[in-house]
Amino acid sequence: MGFSNRWVLADGTLNDQPIIIRYRDKVQEEFESGQYAHCIQISWSAQETDPKTGYPSSEELEKIDVFNQKLMAALEKEQHGLLVMVLMCDGVNQWILYCKDIDQVQKDLNTIPTDTGLYPIEVTSDEDEKWDIFTELRDAIKIQ
Repeated sequence: MGFSNRWVLADGTLNDQPIIIRYRDKVQEEFESGQYAHCIQISWSAQETDPKTGYPSSEELEKIDVFNQKLMAALEKEQHGLLVMVLMCDGVNQWILYCKDIDQVQKDLNTIPTDTGLYPIEVTSDEDEKWDIFTELRDAIKIQ
């Protein structure tokens, strides 16, 4: 099974703050496989934000992008996890992914190079066999 690399981008406002959301389209096969039943959410709260937009500073955005690329490479190479959504609002960048095995994802996260220092991230996980977290967010975007 090869993951779709088609992403949908949406932007708007949430509580008067700009928000950017991108989500992976065409993930029905992965969902229906039943293999990716654990939802992991990774949050990065920006140290510096642009006061006009609420987004992280340009310098921090570069670091976030580097982490994003390393995250996808670490998780998706062996298809241990699938990144399905990325949200940015009010200085917080959040990744939502689904995985087969939480312990394996922890090992994969530990392989991400930290040559520029540790990443300021928080990781939470939930059992979510029906992909409710992803579906509710995605469908809320489509409605607006």
